[in-house]
Amino acid sequence: MGRLSRYVGNTPLIPIRFGGYTVWGKCEFMNPGGSVKDRMATYILNDAEKRKLIKKGDTLIEATSGNTGIAFAMLAAERGYKMKIVMPSNMSEERKQMLKFYGADLIQVDPGDFDGAIETRDTLAEAFGWFNCNQFHNPLNIEVHYKTTGPEINKQFRKSSMLEEPWRYNWPQAFVVGTGTGGTIMGCGKYLKEEFPGMQLIAVEPEESAVMSGGEPGLHGIQGIGDGSKFLVDMSMIDGIRTVHTECAKKVAKHLALKYGLFVGVSAGANVMASFQWLRDNDKKTAMTILCDRGERYLSCL
Repeated sequence: MGRLSRYVGNTPLIPIRFGGYTVWGKCEFMNPGGSVKDRMATYILNDAEKRKLIKKGDTLIEATSGNTGIAFAMLAAERGYKMKIVMPSNMSEERKQMLKFYGADLIQVDPGDFDGAIETRDTLAEAFGWFNCNQFHNPLNIEVHYKTTGPEINKQFRKSSMLEEPWRYNWPQAFVVGTGTGGTIMGCGKYLKEEFPGMQLIAVEPEESAVMSGGEPGLHGIQGIGDGSKFLVDMSMIDGIRTVHTECAKKVAKHLALKYGLFVGVSAGANVMASFQWLRDNDKKTAMTILCDRGERYLSCL
C-alpha cells in the first residue's frame, strides 16, 4: 500500500462570490488529515527522514492547538513512530478524540497556555531524546508553503480566472489569512507577492487575542490562530491586520456550510469574513485565502 501522505497537497482553489466580490479559497480541508497542517508535517518528517534524524520506532513530540498534532499523529501511524502531543486543555473535544484515535499520547496544559505547551514540549524532548518537530520556530514551516501551496494557488488561479473572466479585471489584490505559527502567511505570501505585484498581505487574528495589533494574548474560540505570539511572522511583510471576533467567525463558518456547501472550521470562517471586509473597505474586487480545515472537528463548540 502506498503512503497516504503522497496525496497531501494539490487541493482545489474555488471562488466564493458575494455582493460583487470574489474570494478565492484554497481547499486545504481536503488534505488527507483534513487541514493545511498536513503539508508542514509531511515536509518536516520527510526532511528528518532524509537527514536520518529519525527512524521507525522513534518518538516524536509537538505542541499544537490541534491540526498540526492531528497531521503528525496521522503520519506517525503511517510511518511507525510514537507520537506525543502537548495541547492547551481548551481545544475542542473532537480534536482530542482524533489525536487519541490515531494513537497519540495527549499531554494537556492550562487553557490557552501555548507558551506552557511549547515549554513542556521542549523540556520533554530534551529529557527523553524525543524528536522535537518544532513547528513554531521551524523555517521548513515557511518553506513548504513557498514551494508548494503558493505555486499551486498561482497556477490554479491563472487557469481558472482566464476561463471565467478577462484576466485584467480579475487580478487578486490581497492574500488574507489567519496567523498561528505564521508559516502559511509567510510562505504563501512571499510567493504570491512575487507573482502578483501590488498584492497586499493581510494577517487575520482573533479580536480577543489581537497580539499583532498591539493587544494582549487572550482566550478565544478561533482555534488554530491567535496563539499569543507572532512566532514566524515577519511584520515587515504584513501590509495590514484584520481582527475577527470568535462569534462572527462561527457565524460565517455556518453560513459557508448552509449557502455554499463548504463545511469548514472556525478559522476558515474568520479568513473568509476578513477577506470580504477588506475588499469592501478598500473598494477592491478579488482576494485569496485559505480554507484551513474541516468543520467536523468543531461541532461541540459551534
